[in-house]
Amino acid sequence: MPSPKVQMVGKLQYSETDGLGWGSSEVLPNAYEWPGIPGRETYKWPGISGGIEKTERPLMAYLRTLHADSTYRQAAAEFLERQRLEPQAVWQLGKYLTQCWAYKDTIFKVESDEPDIDVHTVLLLLKHFMLKRSRYYEKIRREVEALENLEKLQRVERELIPEAVRLFVWQRDKGQCVKCGARQRLEFDHIIPVAAGGSNTERNIQLLCESCNRSKGSTI
Repeated sequence: MPSPKVQMVGKLQYSETDGLGWGSSEVLPNAYEWPGIPGRETYKWPGISGGIEKTERPLMAYLRTLHADSTYRQAAAEFLERQRLEPQAVWQLGKYLTQCWAYKDTIFKVESDEPDIDVHTVLLLLKHFMLKRSRYYEKIRREVEALENLEKLQRVERELIPEAVRLFVWQRDKGQCVKCGARQRLEFDHIIPVAAGGSNTERNIQLLCESCNRSKGSTI
């Protein structure tokens, strides 16, 4: 039997004019039957007056009244805080969709062929999904940061070794690798890396072939 599937389907958004929603839909329980606000079916179409059509959809009029209600705004703020800590079931278009959830400002859909999947399992699935996603992007961030730092270090090393120092080291080391004597693929190597406080003086720079330099780097 296929395992339950978690899918990101949108972002949870809130504003004083548009309310708390996902796309064009409200997410709060009773959002379309809010206590103290007449039902949307009571908002009538004004019709035509003076040759100018003055029309407004009942739902739009209802939502404008809803979003201005202080109890709705408080409930929306509390829902926002709760879903950042624990997944919250979403209310949409007057039907309670137990397979749609708000968690950390994101809307998820959970699909499962298991008819008896319980709420606790769904909560675990959502938390596990966000944990894996967070670790994945953290891994990418570290890799990009490491690459940028490496490129920056290499650029600094190339730019900061004075030409006079390069010439001195070349002559001192007789134009060959100080470890194996190779005369091909030579590189100027910092004995103490710049990142560790090494300087760009001739006493801290030596000639190494590419192979010896790489083997040295792998043991640091």
